[in-house]
Amino acid sequence: MTAGLAITGSQRSVGVAAWREGAAVIASDHVEPSRERDWLWPSIDEACRGAGVAPLELTWVAVDIGPGGFSGLRTTIAAAQSIATVHGLPCIAVPSALVAVCSTLPAAASGVPGSAHAVLAVKGTTAWIATLAHDDRGWSQRAASVIEWGSWVPQPGSTVLADAHCPLALRQACDAHGAAVVEPMWSGAGVMMAARRLWEEGHRVPPAGLSPEYAREPEAVTLWRQRHGG
Repeated sequence: MTAGLAITGSQRSVGVAAWREGAAVIASDHVEPSRERDWLWPSIDEACRGAGVAPLELTWVAVDIGPGGFSGLRTTIAAAQSIATVHGLPCIAVPSALVAVCSTLPAAASGVPGSAHAVLAVKGTTAWIATLAHDDRGWSQRAASVIEWGSWVPQPGSTVLADAHCPLALRQACDAHGAAVVEPMWSGAGVMMAARRLWEEGHRVPPAGLSPEYAREPEAVTLWRQRHGG
């Protein structure tokens, strides 16, 4: 039996999903949860109990690796590493853009476009932009990097996942190329959908191989270097 645990916390939401072969995916998601309590570990327990998956039955642990928030990524990746290390499991590193498209445009939905883009971490004149493709097996990520968004154009007829920080000029460029702009979501079920395909394709790393992916050097790291001369 194959069973998996999937975690996301790269953005402002916390999402967890558990699944065992032949059964439904059980998710526990919290959009912009209060910081006054720990939502992650109770959500892991809730999803696993709902899916009927005991820790010893897990085959792998998947986690959203970003780009995203510094603290959220560190916390969720550390949780995934802890579970995987204790139980001797491999991990699946899932890019945040892939989590977003699987959460927002799941393969089961009607009228799913053949291609999409995720615009993340907009700052100044640059943004992390990923290109994603959809086939009969679901979504996959083809390319991703920080680029000058002013010179970028989407594939005609594609869907662009972009939040409220997306510049107006970029939205206008999407309109000009017939690309619909949609607010992205991140969910435990989205991580699970992406992870199951990645697992089947042989994408796995040891727990120590997991590391967060940032669009740019985190401000906390920059400040530390400035203060300590690193």
